[in-house]
Amino acid sequence: MGFLRNTIAFAFVAVLVFYLAMAGELAEQEQYAAIGVLLVLGFTFIFSGQPKFVMPEVNQVESKQPSAETEPEVSEPQSEESESTVEVPLPEKMTLKERKAAKIRAAQEAQRAAMAPTSEKIEVELPVVTVEAVHVADEYVVEVSPESVEEADIQATVAERASRHGEIRQRIEARRRSQMADIRASSARMWEEHAVREDLVEILQKEGHGLAVLDEPAQPEAGHIYGATFIRIDDQRVLKYRSPLDSGFEAVISNEKVLEKDPLELPPLIGPDGNPLPLPLPGPSGALAALKEEMDE
Repeated sequence: MGFLRNTIAFAFVAVLVFYLAMAGELAEQEQYAAIGVLLVLGFTFIFSGQPKFVMPEVNQVESKQPSAETEPEVSEPQSEESESTVEVPLPEKMTLKERKAAKIRAAQEAQRAAMAPTSEKIEVELPVVTVEAVHVADEYVVEVSPESVEEADIQATVAERASRHGEIRQRIEARRRSQMADIRASSARMWEEHAVREDLVEILQKEGHGLAVLDEPAQPEAGHIYGATFIRIDDQRVLKYRSPLDSGFEAVISNEKVLEKDPLELPPLIGPDGNPLPLPLPGPSGALAALKEEMDE
């Protein structure tokens, strides 16, 4: 049996090394086959024979009483250890599992015996907490009725619709503003296109412009600074008007009196028959009006 187990172990190790070395190159079926071989070899090695251990015959030795001279005093811990180390007499023939189970039971009994005297109750003093200010919660009762639930649902629905309508209004307003901005921009662009003015100065600076420039005045007075203004007369002629820039800002003092003109007289009113209408009657004076009021009273 020993040679067979050694052969199985060697085969298991060889297959394992082969699988680890060639795991990346093997196909999926080959990997499953290698794993199956490893499992078979492992189970075969585990269950390939369990030798039975035959316990040798134990000669019963009579316990000798300790002499008073050699061991005058024996402590209690030593007696407990001697009791725990005493093994239970085993039968002559036991398997390996039975021996292990017996040893485990003996160890558990020894552990129980050792833990029994040490299990003492530990008293822990709990701290006492004193609360100075204590607030007792008041009872709050909420009455729920179908009417209140319905009102709450209605309010929630109304609020939701109001918020939705507000969002819609904001979007419509933003859309209208964008449309108005586009309309204004297009209208301004249209007016700019229609109101485009030509730059006569740039045209006259070009050679061969083909325009006749008329100077006005033809011979300006010397000693002044003139500014030129170009005015197109027609397709062929341009007027260049030169005006002095240093004149027109002096205060003129004159002793002549300004004659006051008479106000213009209105034309006579003509009636339907073609004759002028008579002048309206003058209004009564204040004294005559007061006298008339007294007479009426």
